[in-house]
Amino acid sequence: MTRGAIIIIGLDLIFALGATLSILFMSPKGAGLGAISGGATVFHTKSPKDRLLDRLATIFSIAFVLTSLFLAIFKVF
Repeated sequence: MTRGAIIIIGLDLIFALGATLSILFMSPKGAGLGAISGGATVFHTKSPKDRLLDRLATIFSIAFVLTSLFLAIFKVF
């Protein structure tokens, strides 16, 4: 395996871990069983932390998909 392949595999792992952690650190939406009886507040704004984590999750997920496709198409293994 070449040095470039090892770097891309490492980036792929970092992107996967970043997407997972950014999704796990988001606060819950509150649309559980309370939403049935109208107890949930649906129309509230996101906090700055949630907006940042949402953007990070999107960026990490797109980067993970692109690096995974690159590894699969060029058959690095």
